[in-house]
Amino acid sequence: MLPVLGAHTFGFAWDCRAEEAVERLAAHGYRAIQLMATPPHFDPWEQDAARTQRIRTLVGRHGLSLLALDLASSDINLASPASHVVDFAVASYAATIDRAAELGARWICVGSGRRHALLAKANDRLMVSFREAFARIHDKATRAGVPIILENHPQGLLASAGDIVRFLDAEGYTDMPVIYDVANAMAIGEDPVEGLKTLWPRLGIVHLSDSPKGQWRHDPIGTGEIDFAAIAAELRQRAYGGRIVLEILSERPLQDLGAGAAALQRQGLAFAR
Repeated sequence: MLPVLGAHTFGFAWDCRAEEAVERLAAHGYRAIQLMATPPHFDPWEQDAARTQRIRTLVGRHGLSLLALDLASSDINLASPASHVVDFAVASYAATIDRAAELGARWICVGSGRRHALLAKANDRLMVSFREAFARIHDKATRAGVPIILENHPQGLLASAGDIVRFLDAEGYTDMPVIYDVANAMAIGEDPVEGLKTLWPRLGIVHLSDSPKGQWRHDPIGTGEIDFAAIAAELRQRAYGGRIVLEILSERPLQDLGAGAAALQRQGLAFAR
């Protein structure tokens, strides 16, 4: 089984509405879409049945799979010590879950809040807030029939692959899939190949973009220091048949997405058609 190639609309979030991004990506041959749920691109707080029906119709017309909706991590914090901030984040996820259900998305993508970068001892206390908030979102997602997919994030409490495994096992979410973002891993100094190995049975989506070492970026593939040959070899060796989503932020997202897909194919990654 070959992996399905998809694209994230994050690169279009400030340039066009979600409907236009879906049309443009479909026209360029992508089979799966991950949708950034942030204004002005797609406002998850806005209950607009006509809008969601338009997007759902576009997805169906082009034979696409809508993988997940993402909230912008800059707007929410599930690990805040302030309860009203956590409540806002949970309510934001709840609204996004409702929109995901309306759109027929497979998952809702959830991050792990924000760790305290300067006071490491505070993170144990922040984990209490996150654990309780995550359980509330999990309950809402289960009732809505839109499962959670958890993503590694360099600012989050669960920044590494090992952090994610320990959390899911400890909290009993043993069947929950994971998005592994190689650029997010690079930002914390984690070897993406080792991260893939750690999360292997749980991988639902692999996010690919490039980055210099020690920086948090989502650059065009081939412009940074991520070893995509090693990543491709690992995915081929394990016969990965899941989803690979290009999440590239640039001034010309369509061109750089296309160039990235071609670069991955030169590294030996073949995609389902």
